[in-house]
Amino acid sequence: MALDGNFVHELVDELSSLVGGRVNRVHQIDDMTVTIRIRSNRENHQLLISAHPTYSRFHITNEKYETPFDPPMFLRMLRRDIEGGFLNKIEQVGNDRRVHLHFNNIDEIGDPIERVLILEIMGRHSNIILTDENNKIIYAIKHLTPNNNERTVMPGFAYTAPPTPKKLNPRTEALDELPKHIDYNSGKIGRQILNHVEGFSPLFISELEHRAKYFKPDTIVSTIRDTLSSMKREPVLYHNTREDFYFSPLTIFEDKEIDKTTYKTLSDLLDDFYHNRYVHARVKQQAQDYYHVVAQNITKTKRKLENLAADLEESKSMDLYQKYGELLTAYMHSLNPYSESAKVFDYYTNKEIEIPLKKHLSPSENTQRYYSLYNKMKNRKFEAEKQIKITEDDLEYFENLLHQMESITTSDEVEEIREELVEQGLIKFKKGRSKKKKSNVTLNEFKTSNGLRILVGKNNKQNDYLTNRHAQNNHLWFHVKDMPGSHVVITHAMDEIKDSDISEAAMIAAYFSKGKQSESVPVDYTLIKHVKNIPGTKPGFVTYKNQSTVFVTPDEAAVKKLETKTP
Repeated sequence: MALDGNFVHELVDELSSLVGGRVNRVHQIDDMTVTIRIRSNRENHQLLISAHPTYSRFHITNEKYETPFDPPMFLRMLRRDIEGGFLNKIEQVGNDRRVHLHFNNIDEIGDPIERVLILEIMGRHSNIILTDENNKIIYAIKHLTPNNNERTVMPGFAYTAPPTPKKLNPRTEALDELPKHIDYNSGKIGRQILNHVEGFSPLFISELEHRAKYFKPDTIVSTIRDTLSSMKREPVLYHNTREDFYFSPLTIFEDKEIDKTTYKTLSDLLDDFYHNRYVHARVKQQAQDYYHVVAQNITKTKRKLENLAADLEESKSMDLYQKYGELLTAYMHSLNPYSESAKVFDYYTNKEIEIPLKKHLSPSENTQRYYSLYNKMKNRKFEAEKQIKITEDDLEYFENLLHQMESITTSDEVEEIREELVEQGLIKFKKGRSKKKKSNVTLNEFKTSNGLRILVGKNNKQNDYLTNRHAQNNHLWFHVKDMPGSHVVITHAMDEIKDSDISEAAMIAAYFSKGKQSESVPVDYTLIKHVKNIPGTKPGFVTYKNQSTVFVTPDEAAVKKLETKTP
């Protein structure tokens, strides 16, 4: 990808249609992202601005985002100063990834005010800063203190630009100075251009080198200008290993067999490229605390299993304690009181053995002691075997839950996991937290090549709903064999299902399982009527019979082609 200065130049020009528009509403959807609704040319537009360290950008978005109920301070300042005002100007600083949005408004007492919203789209150094007409900072989405930074970004301080190296603006006459900075003897001319010209990215340098073939001192400036002037605004996303995008088609990919997607506008491209990545990252962040809870329970459960295994190993001595008790009973008449040991004939092995005794106990008390140890070890063995079975089920449940959390893609799925953790007593419901009204369970939907509908549950709530409430007895149910995975159902009668449908449904089941990265994954399938819940077990546990098994290799591309709906 390349959201560089050249891309920003074209994007600012594209967004110029917003100039003169009225700001109707401002929202902040997370710690680093705001949206500004602007009414311009009789249409509503939603401008998204993000200072996210990975997904920093600005563009028009058509997506809908949830907004927090309690507005952060930055949002309060924006609402106070720019809501109801007008966007007066959008300007790029040089050819850099810095943009100033100028707003005119009136304050609480009716006096006119000017505000500048400064966008610094610079990866992990990105920021959004609100200043007044005197360049004084009112508030910023990220504060930089004077102690640890080369500049201070705090309310009341004068705004200063980021401390970046001074470079030549390729869109002005300053570019004519470039040959003076190039050392042709040292090579790597593209890298030198990158270091001395503002707003160029490695992707653009690759394009420049591909067009120029080689650089000459007397043509290097004209080559850059000709390349810039010849590039037209036709946004394109190349589906290569890194998924590069640019505001114009690139000749470096013309001779390569690379799929690409073209867009009507730069905003459409950015919206499509970043939205799913952003939502996925946000969902992962929301689920992180719950992920740690489950991971900690896995660690505790494994430690419990180790302790139970040690108890079971120790209980193996119960047979020896029983034999000692029987032998002491048999030879009670010949035992000396208060001895440290007793030598008796073992009629089980026909050998003489020595039995340790407690010196302060009488022979009968030593005999009772060994019988007590025998009963204690017998009970310990019974409890250990019982608890091992329960603990193994708990471990399987937690590992399945952890697998489900790794494939979360929506906030609703995070909420379903949270509800399950509360129900299982793994986390407490916070009194201050508002209870969300439970919505209908949404399942992932696929269609086989023959047009048959397949439904997939991605967590225990969805699996339970799909298998026990939604599916019918004559539907075919799939689950990967002996490992965590999703419930998958072909919602058609057996007489409609072909072998190819079974293979595709099994591949989907394998893809949504812990065996996703494996080959030849075994998948069981049977009719829903043969699938039963196990009473008294954790959510998601079922038993089934009359199953058949098919071996498949998960193929992500093939699964994506079959997908028809993502919740």
